[in-house]
Amino acid sequence: MWTKKSYDALYNWIDASRRDEVKAILLSDGLSDIVARLEASSNLGEWYKITHEAVAAVGPKIVEASARDAEADLNQMAAALGRKGGSVSSEAKTRANRQNAKKGGWPKGRPRKPPVD
Repeated sequence: MWTKKSYDALYNWIDASRRDEVKAILLSDGLSDIVARLEASSNLGEWYKITHEAVAAVGPKIVEASARDAEADLNQMAAALGRKGGSVSSEAKTRANRQNAKKGGWPKGRPRKPPVD
């Protein structure tokens, strides 16, 4: 029987290094026929058909929950990358900031960023 865990795992079948893990999850949920179909297929066409069957089997609530989880993970990764990128400094940036400060810094009354339309 399809569960959220087996539904989520199915999407990792594309990654050949994770197939054993996916296979174990699918088998633990009693989906041995799905595993047999995936292993017998020579291309991802069968996997694509199975994903559509899984969506129909689990229902929209699980699909939406899975999408929310994936989006939350993606947002966390993007935030981490943004923090890392925003904290980057170099000697060239430090030098430029000091030179600009000697000139008086950012002009007063001038917005730092153009207004967003």
